[in-house]
Amino acid sequence: MESIITALTANKIVLAVAVIVSILILLSAIRKLVKVAVVLLALLVLYTAYMVYTGQKIPKTKREVIEFGSKKIEALKKEGMKTLNNGK
Repeated sequence: MESIITALTANKIVLAVAVIVSILILLSAIRKLVKVAVVLLALLVLYTAYMVYTGQKIPKTKREVIEFGSKKIEALKKEGMKTLNNGK
């Protein structure tokens, strides 16, 4: 590790190339994160539109979101257990 640091500090051209490569890698990672954020935002908008379309109450606080999610998960568990028991 020390030899890499010594090589970078001793040769300015190698240091410049390493900085440019590091910036390109960082920008690539940021672009991917932005794409994921856009997809998650689009899914959130679609989910909200679905809730409005079906006339369900849209949770407004974190607590309501957590309670709503846990109720849905419990309903899915019950339905899955019922399906599993019927299949045997």
